Amino acid sequence: MKQSETYDFAIIGGGIIGVAIGIALLEKNPTKKVVILEKESRPGVHASGRNSGVIHAGFYYSPESLKAKFCKDGNSEITKYCKDNNLPFKNLGKVVVTKDETEVSRLHKLFETGLINKIEIELHPAEKLRDFEPAANSFGDFIWSPTTSIADPNKLIMSLVERYEKLGGEINFKSKSELKLNNTEVSLFVNGSQFKANRIINAAGGMAATIARNVGVGKQFLCLPFLGSYRKSDSTTNSIKRLIYPVPNPVNPFLGVHTTNTLNGDLKIGPTAFPVIGKEQYRLVDGFTFKEFNEFIAASWAMFNSKKTDFLELAKTELLKQFESKILNSSKYLSDVISLQKDWKKHPGGIRSQIVNVETKELEMDYIVTSDKNVIHVLNAVSPGWTSALPFGRWIVESYTN
Repeated sequence: MKQSETYDFAIIGGGIIGVAIGIALLEKNPTKKVVILEKESRPGVHASGRNSGVIHAGFYYSPESLKAKFCKDGNSEITKYCKDNNLPFKNLGKVVVTKDETEVSRLHKLFETGLINKIEIELHPAEKLRDFEPAANSFGDFIWSPTTSIADPNKLIMSLVERYEKLGGEINFKSKSELKLNNTEVSLFVNGSQFKANRIINAAGGMAATIARNVGVGKQFLCLPFLGSYRKSDSTTNSIKRLIYPVPNPVNPFLGVHTTNTLNGDLKIGPTAFPVIGKEQYRLVDGFTFKEFNEFIAASWAMFNSKKTDFLELAKTELLKQFESKILNSSKYLSDVISLQKDWKKHPGGIRSQIVNVETKELEMDYIVTSDKNVIHVLNAVSPGWTSALPFGRWIVESYTN
């Protein structure tokens, strides 16, 4: 790659976080030269374009977390952005239901967290469920989330890239980036050639932790990818109008298998959360690199020894959910409609690039951002990163680029 000038900022990664950071940089500093370096041929090929499209409300996250800080504002911003730009969008709302007495008490704690986070949610007894989603089932109380919506991830990121470019930003595709450490600063290389930029922002999603470790940053962090796969039905018998979610299992870090409506009226069941080796291993038969294999072994060993997560049970349970009968059986208590649907097909999944702290032997559940020398590293921007992207990007710019 030939380069005749020096950029003020070079952003590694053309996912929604990288694009949001680019927008925030140019809104704050319109005269700065900003470039996004994306290794694929278009933006949002990985997590940003493969997520469920759910615009989360923000009641799951610890009140002191960055996730709680940005998800609520992100919900309202993406909702407004979709409406203002005529992007596909539906405000369906979501119910969180229970299957036994133990889950009722956990549901109440979840509701309290939502209130602390100042999220618009409601708690209702089971007999009122038919007023919100007649097709759902609940053992006891349930939560109603009116601000949960769905949108098209790919159309959203393409629109945001257009906004970024109108602000004067550049985006270079097929640009594979790596960082190399010298005494006083870090050098950026793109497709093997040195690339001149005063500041570098590592927003490479699943690859961010590996890029950072190459220059001595975040050595305690490894990425452990989790494959999220779905089953989809396009049957016209689908009568589910709202999203139906279970109460999250406190032992494991994910929201659990749930129903998600699509913009064209289909129904999805998922996602699973099965640990895989490759950061872009979208099928179990897909390949991976030797370096990814070594990172997987180290991260998995840390999780096997974790006191907070039953990693072996998680892997076993999620492996079984790769089979259609198992994933449907595990979720049929959410709604009787699931058992009535007979035309389930595999739906393209995505990778949740979860960071493991190998020193504490814990999954890092919040966003992680750090700055070293001339580089800002966004190391952990998992769900609800898509929902939170716009305010999160502004915060990174305001906190780390002054």
